[in-house]
Amino acid sequence: MYILMLLLSSPAFSDQFPDCLQCHIHKNKAAGKYVHPAYKQGCYSCHTEAHHIGAKFPKFLFAKGTDLCWGCHDKSKFTKKYGHPPVVRGECLSCHDVHTSDNKKLLYSPIPDLCFNCHDKAKFTNKSIHPPVKEGKCTACHDPHSSNSKKLLLADPPDLCFLCHKKDKYISAASNKHHAPVARGMCTSCHDPHASAFQKLLVADVPNLCFNCHEASDFQGRYSHSPVAAGMCMSCHEPHQGHAKKLLIDRPPDLCFNCHDKAEFTRANQHPPVSAGMCTVCHAIHGSPYQSMLLMPTTDGCLQCHPRIAAAPHAAGGFSEAGHPLKDRKYAKAKDGELSCASCHNPHSSDSMKLFRFPVKKPFDLCVNCHTNQKKKR
Repeated sequence: MYILMLLLSSPAFSDQFPDCLQCHIHKNKAAGKYVHPAYKQGCYSCHTEAHHIGAKFPKFLFAKGTDLCWGCHDKSKFTKKYGHPPVVRGECLSCHDVHTSDNKKLLYSPIPDLCFNCHDKAKFTNKSIHPPVKEGKCTACHDPHSSNSKKLLLADPPDLCFLCHKKDKYISAASNKHHAPVARGMCTSCHDPHASAFQKLLVADVPNLCFNCHEASDFQGRYSHSPVAAGMCMSCHEPHQGHAKKLLIDRPPDLCFNCHDKAEFTRANQHPPVSAGMCTVCHAIHGSPYQSMLLMPTTDGCLQCHPRIAAAPHAAGGFSEAGHPLKDRKYAKAKDGELSCASCHNPHSSDSMKLFRFPVKKPFDLCVNCHTNQKKKR
């Protein structure tokens, strides 16, 4: 009994018996591919009071909880503004094996399987998956312990995003127009950083995504621009940056000619606003209550620039005649069945004088195209 007590109270017990596995053979602490460096230095580097009667801490360790870890690891790396919950709670062993593991960093299982012990895997699997997520590279964006950025990010967006994405494609001095959320680094207002049911990791489909900021009613009307009706916002607009106003992919009228036949607008005689590329002087871009996406009824729009036409008899008339009617008459050949300036004039371009719709040599040759009885008399 005296000899046993002497051994148990000896301060150099760990030094005398460095090969702990002689007794702890059923728990080989060095069996894994990766071994805790402290273990390589000897069990007694952590278990400093092995088998000492009245040892201060459990397992004969020199400190309790995370204070033991801080003996080697820099505490400041684990105590930044935002901490991973298990780290904050001092639960290092919820992720790491303290002695040995077949996984790097002494993790119990490889990433992302380890992460899915707490995080719902379904949130990271969908039709569209962020490449680092798909490759299980959680720590490419997140610090697993603590960070000065929210969500344990390695940096605040968009700087984090630019670690992989080329910054000039989204924010550059060469482009003088930037989408507001892009300019403010609000990448996640449009994109899910992990996985999404929509292309490009969008948080919603287009145009519903756009309507999170843009008023949906501004894009609705009795008549809708075809790409708007089809939700093809990006057929006209850049989502990140551009050189033209409204982030258009090109300046009008070249943008319009991506869909509309340029030949219809470039005949011998062109309406001045057409030749100047001022499409939006007459047309609404997204939706309108009027035929052909006009800002107002056809003739009313024309009179905005040609007021004298309504001030005097038009085309023909006398002292007792008002001249040719400009509107408020039925006209079967018109899209809306109503007479307007566009019944006689092409509002874009024409090979005839005065933008007439029909080939004529003199103005009154136009009349026979509607007044067929006049043609018969001739």
